[in-house]
Amino acid sequence: MGPASDASHLVCSPTYGMGSEASYVAALMRTYLSLLGLVLAFSAVSATAQAGVDVELTALLGTGVDTGNAPNNPYVLQIGGAAELIVSGYVLGFRATRSIGTDSDNPRNVDDLTTLGADLGYEWELALLHLGPRFGVGQVRERNDGLRAPYIEPGAVAEIELGLFVIAADLRYRVAIQDSSANGLLIYGKMGLRF
Repeated sequence: MGPASDASHLVCSPTYGMGSEASYVAALMRTYLSLLGLVLAFSAVSATAQAGVDVELTALLGTGVDTGNAPNNPYVLQIGGAAELIVSGYVLGFRATRSIGTDSDNPRNVDDLTTLGADLGYEWELALLHLGPRFGVGQVRERNDGLRAPYIEPGAVAEIELGLFVIAADLRYRVAIQDSSANGLLIYGKMGLRF
């Protein structure tokens, strides 16, 4: 079998958690980045004269509350970044975050969480205000204890666009599929550029 069949085995394998997490995440990220690169390249070539194509790059700063069974709050401080391609109101995005949690008396704190994921959504423009739903999927992992779980993340975004600058609020509810200790209600402030 060639490399392509090996990568598809990692993505489609129901038992990817048996020692191949790094390979699975690498294959998943290559797929997301390739798709995002193709969409960006296609939009740059075919839509240079269209006003309905935007690219947004933002920094994320947020907080949240644990809604799972963690003994502490893993979402006290979150930092990250996001990139979105908006074509005629449809949104395709990529985001990465890192969360720093609180300490508790319990020896099993959930802290130092990182996420990598993709977003789909739509936005409506009302003058300077952009509103819309988002649906995120990805993987959350804890650096020290080995927590690794896929997640889904429904939410909504409200943005104000001032020329090239964007200021936004992004509300999400994270549901970790295999480990509810990573569940949480999250809010991010976003600031960046849209062109």
